[in-house]
Amino acid sequence: MGRGLAAIIICMAKRVQVSLANKCQLLFGAAVVLILTAALSVVWHRMQTLVTEGQAERAREIAEAWLDKLILLPHALPTGGDQRPGDEVVPGLRLTLIETDQLEAAAGDDPFLAAAVERFGKGSKRREHFRTVQDEHGQQFYRYARAIRRSDLSQIHGRDPGAADPAVDTPPTDNPLQMVLLVRLRADLAKRQLMLNRIYIVAAGLFAGVLAIGVFWFITTRIILSPVRVLRDYAEKVSEGDLNIRADINTGDEFEQLSVMFNTMLDKIRDHADQLSKTNKSLDLKLGQLAETNIALYEANKIKGEFLANVSHELRTPLNSMIGFAEVLAETLADRTGPVDEKRKRYIANIISSSHRLLDLINELLDLAKIEAGRMELRIGPMSISDTAEGLINLIRPQAEKHHIELDLKVEPKMPIVQTDAGKVQQIVFNFLSNAVKFTPDGGTITLAASRVEPDADESTDPAEQQPPVRFSVSDTGPGIALEDHERIFDKFTQLDPSVTKEHLGTGLGLTISRDLAKLLQGRIELDSDRGRGATFSLIIPLALEEQGIPLMPDVVG
Repeated sequence: MGRGLAAIIICMAKRVQVSLANKCQLLFGAAVVLILTAALSVVWHRMQTLVTEGQAERAREIAEAWLDKLILLPHALPTGGDQRPGDEVVPGLRLTLIETDQLEAAAGDDPFLAAAVERFGKGSKRREHFRTVQDEHGQQFYRYARAIRRSDLSQIHGRDPGAADPAVDTPPTDNPLQMVLLVRLRADLAKRQLMLNRIYIVAAGLFAGVLAIGVFWFITTRIILSPVRVLRDYAEKVSEGDLNIRADINTGDEFEQLSVMFNTMLDKIRDHADQLSKTNKSLDLKLGQLAETNIALYEANKIKGEFLANVSHELRTPLNSMIGFAEVLAETLADRTGPVDEKRKRYIANIISSSHRLLDLINELLDLAKIEAGRMELRIGPMSISDTAEGLINLIRPQAEKHHIELDLKVEPKMPIVQTDAGKVQQIVFNFLSNAVKFTPDGGTITLAASRVEPDADESTDPAEQQPPVRFSVSDTGPGIALEDHERIFDKFTQLDPSVTKEHLGTGLGLTISRDLAKLLQGRIELDSDRGRGATFSLIIPLALEEQGIPLMPDVVG
């Protein structure tokens, strides 16, 4: 229970926000109260002890004075009807002389006397006993008991007063107790003295406490807290954004050093802020220049794309005418023989081959330009997956047979009809097949597969509403593509193996165009390959291409 309460108090103390001034005042006030209480409590108890000891000394002096009177005037020893010490000599003072034969009876009724007799017992040299007591009415007295032994009586009955005290040298067994002198003093005067002393102590403590608190308040407020408040005000103004303000503290101590460091820090902050402002202005200027340059590049690229897209007819028509006339010449010379005719046939074949390569290059450049210009058109319609796959295999077969490459077709049964642009799909997959033929060594195998893509197990879509997409995959047994080159091969005009490019020709635009066409078809291209284990390019497209969801290709791609 105690630990829980302490924990609650600590938590509350942590949550309560106390200012530094209040902390100092509370701590200094508590310290003053604690120090004064500890100091005055010692004086308080010592004063009470001194008052008690003073009463004991007074009683001792009275007893000694009474005994000295008897020594000087032995005949003054009270007898018979004379005044006995039991009467009050002065108000508040009573002397009582108890003789030996009366001690036992008197001690039975007086506990103080009993304690004194036991203290003065046989074999003891003690001669006095003092204690503060209360009577039956609750009134306080100081009582003193003085032992009168045989040696004391010998002095009283005629021994020279100037002689040595025989009680000092006399053994206790030869100096028995003869009488006990009791002195009772009223405590009224001592009480008044003690009360007056306590009043002075309390007054002095209050005055010292007020003076100490005032001094501490002046020290904390003027010497400690005032510079702290000044620095706090400066810090608040700096936090509001005023970096031109400077602290002015002239205390000649650490606070002045702190203000100097504060001003130095502000100077550095202002210098850094000025440098940062200049840098920002410079960056703004450069940003404006870059924006203008970017706009100019954007316009130039747009004009380039529009130009290439517009002149597609002008580039293709004469080239197709060249190819047509070359083919007519080839047919004309087909039946003719002779050295000259054979040379002409070879020249015409080179013209036709080079024209087809040039036409392919122009078609790729025009497709890329249309995509970048955002003018690539989609013709959405039903497409049979099995027919498309079989047509692509037949289209690539002549090229594969030249290198003795085996073609394998795997199409899942009951494949659905896909609503998409069949021409774009065929262009992408045929590009995969062409690349596979280029990079597959003689006697290798190329596999074209078509299948449904199973949905992820963690998808939250209703299974009844899911329409798994379709995957076209082209796998080969070529050298493969390193993992670090998977992204680079989709860049424009990129060829990983120049030796293969030199042998089979190519522009490095096929995969770039395929990637952009896949985005237009709302699909994606995946690559699974590594060095030494072949490559698998996959085209994943949805079952139905939504016309509203056709992405608008940016003017600048890459």
